Amino acid sequence: MKLSIGIIIAICLVILGLWAADIASDRGNKVKITEAVSAYSHWECGYSNKPGCSIVFEVPAGTAHDVKRIRYGKDFMAIQINQDGLSGWVFSGKGVQTHAKPSS
Repeated sequence: MKLSIGIIIAICLVILGLWAADIASDRGNKVKITEAVSAYSHWECGYSNKPGCSIVFEVPAGTAHDVKRIRYGKDFMAIQINQDGLSGWVFSGKGVQTHAKPSS
């Protein structure tokens, strides 16, 4: 009984560690906006037929933002950024470039 509880705890810790490493990897990137784009309420708004999507804010050209999270859809990459205390998702492609932060 004690062995099975230990195994379950170990598996949970490994899963949490992998999840934390994934988030840390995402946050090691920076996104540069070269053309004005819209930031949407959810990452699945990258699918053209997704209902209920709304624009949270407009991102002006010539700005750079730290990446909070990256999600991948079938044909797109969604990047979560913050601007003026709001969180939204932009999509890689025209006007959006993702780069690794320089190491210090």
